Amino acid sequence: MNILKKLKSFILPQVIDFFDDLTGQSKNTESIIEELKLIYTDKGNNNIFDLISNAKESRKNKLKQLEKVFITPVDREAISRSYTHLHWIVLSVEHLVIELKTYTINNLKEYEPILNLLHKEMQDLTSAFELLNSKKYNKILSKVNHVIHSDNRLITEYAKQLNRLFKKEKIEYILQHREILSQLKEISKRIHFCANQIEDIVFKVN
Repeated sequence: MNILKKLKSFILPQVIDFFDDLTGQSKNTESIIEELKLIYTDKGNNNIFDLISNAKESRKNKLKQLEKVFITPVDREAISRSYTHLHWIVLSVEHLVIELKTYTINNLKEYEPILNLLHKEMQDLTSAFELLNSKKYNKILSKVNHVIHSDNRLITEYAKQLNRLFKKEKIEYILQHREILSQLKEISKRIHFCANQIEDIVFKVN
């Protein structure tokens, strides 16, 4: 029986639900954004580096699977780029947390509106990935537009926060928090890029 299974695996192409896997990867990334918000505005579990490590490992394993299969719902490059964009979101969060630890900044309550928008962006992004298998393309594009709209709102909030920051007197505080705001904006930009990639997938399969 084991021999038959092995023969079958060689003869028949491996079937993998790539859109479901991308949804899972997006959920992993969403949990990182949520934990970032909780840690620095409330009381998170402070296991963000574990979540980041798990997301990196998951991406690596999924890309190995992608290399081995013959049949994909859309070209391999589109799937690979989606993983890359999700990975850059994770890396951007990691870079921010490293900076915060270096500056010994443990609270970002003043930037809670930005953190809430980042979480909303990731929720909509995950929903868009989740809808790919059901081929609800109008709903997917609506979710993509929600991400873009939230990103625009975040940029407005970013500008307001930056304007307040420049009125502070302590130069060290200004420089550190300008960098933090820049990193938060970078995370949003990476989510926006990933939403654009979903839009590209819809145009390819629709």
